[in-house]
Amino acid sequence: MGNYKILFIHGAGGTKSKWRTIKDYPEISNYEAIDLPGHGENEFNLISSVQDYAASIDQTIQEDTIVVGHSMGGLIALELAARNSRVKAVVLAASFYELPVHPKILGSLADGEFPESLFNASYYRNVSQQLLQEEKEELNLVPVEITHADFKACNDYKEGGDILESLKIPVYAILGKQDKLLPKEPAESLKKLNPAINIIEIDESGHYIMLEQPEKFAEALTKVIQELEKQTV
Repeated sequence: MGNYKILFIHGAGGTKSKWRTIKDYPEISNYEAIDLPGHGENEFNLISSVQDYAASIDQTIQEDTIVVGHSMGGLIALELAARNSRVKAVVLAASFYELPVHPKILGSLADGEFPESLFNASYYRNVSQQLLQEEKEELNLVPVEITHADFKACNDYKEGGDILESLKIPVYAILGKQDKLLPKEPAESLKKLNPAINIIEIDESGHYIMLEQPEKFAEALTKVIQELEKQTV
């Protein structure tokens, strides 16, 4: 696999560590997982919109790239595809074209607290306690005010549907069947806007598919990459 670079973009309140299992699958190569501005090791100024996140990444994409975006990262991936011809495909990982957020969640985050109910709803009920402990510790990697700005950016973003409908490049969605954070029946809604979209659903997985089912996620992504590279031969 070498025709494309793979760019991994994490979701709201996350860091590149959300992609930590990818290194265990050598069939996925030539990739980069980034920290968005204000997250993890990237101390750049706070950014408060999906469009501005995309703008901060746009100039760094200098070769043919598949952008894999988790949750909010998927919205950013759509924006990048709309503005950069080097983006040759988008993979929405547990993502959608819009991600509305309940006012109570925004209120809790604005008050400096990550809601326990949101954390619990993010993962499949049978997920390992070890992963949950790791993920609780991950919350400390990003200041809560940044996480609040991310969730507000998701809630405010309304352009994704028009972009998804108009994109001429391949779009894939890898979804967790038990994801409680996406709108209901996400596969059907995605297909309505873009009938050409390719959808892979992973069972026994919530919103963090790449961590809850890393082997199945890597297998699905490998198939996507292989399919895209065959089209360029």
